[in-house]
Amino acid sequence: MSIPDFNEIIEANDQTEARREHLEKLRELVGNVYPNKFERSKITGAEDTISNVLHFAPVANVAKEIKEHISALNEGEKPAPELKEKLNAQLKEFGTVKVSGRLTTTPRTMGKAAFVHLSDGVNRLQIYVRRDDIKGIANDGKNSEINGWELFKLL
Repeated sequence: MSIPDFNEIIEANDQTEARREHLEKLRELVGNVYPNKFERSKITGAEDTISNVLHFAPVANVAKEIKEHISALNEGEKPAPELKEKLNAQLKEFGTVKVSGRLTTTPRTMGKAAFVHLSDGVNRLQIYVRRDDIKGIANDGKNSEINGWELFKLL
């Protein structure tokens, strides 16, 4: 018994060709597009998943506070910038949090910013990305920096 070739299973079309082109561009940017090791952070005490982070008491308290504040606002009213800054400062105290997941939607790019949804199969996380803040790291063993925005647009 032999394993069928990819082209015997999936008929070539414009979508498969576009995906193949994106994969090649990703390879050019980062090297290994399917790294076999990813180390999550452990701010929750266990390996950080989206679900673990969302249920981590300090993060859950911040989420609860902003939800309560938003529910008390009048229609069309936005949360005070001071509150958002305070809550963001609390979250930034954890430092860098590394989670992994699947992109559940393609990135919505709007000029110099974008939104993307990441899921761990149980919970979903919306990520806001500013072009000036995104950094790409190559999987070349040297962790060399690459153009993160170009990488992001290929997702």
